Amino acid sequence: MFRTKLALALALVCCLESPAFAEQGDREKPMNIQADNCNYEQKAQRSVCTHNVVVTQGTMTIYADRLVITQDADGNQFAHGEGKPVRFKQRLDKSTDWLEAESQRFNYDGKKGFLQLFDKAWVRKSQDVVHGDHITYDLNTELYQAKSKPGGRVNITIVPKKKEAKAAP
Repeated sequence: MFRTKLALALALVCCLESPAFAEQGDREKPMNIQADNCNYEQKAQRSVCTHNVVVTQGTMTIYADRLVITQDADGNQFAHGEGKPVRFKQRLDKSTDWLEAESQRFNYDGKKGFLQLFDKAWVRKSQDVVHGDHITYDLNTELYQAKSKPGGRVNITIVPKKKEAKAAP
């Protein structure tokens, strides 16, 4: 019963407004990493950065305490971050809206376009917010999957979109 309600709520979040996908061009732009400490293994295409880590790639920005970034042979980027908290922000395609997220740790799969948030996680787009212990967000389709720990709850806030006022005759 609970899973059915959760699936329905998630479907509602996805259907409330027309799609505005994450900025697709960001994945093709150079990634810039700033941190107090960073080790880069060029042969393995792996970076391990710690303390005050800031990653920017196009409109995407990630803030973390520790971040591991790898790249596969096809150029797809993958990241694992930890922080107190880790923060993620990215503009949505063809929109002035931003996707913002926060958690204690995250995994990012650039090939699939998945952002997974763990522990005290939330994702916000405009005024709509999803809270949970584990949130998977598909940047391509805007599908949220939120889960809670046993005995916990997922919380979704959906704000009605304002209708444009009709001009008086």
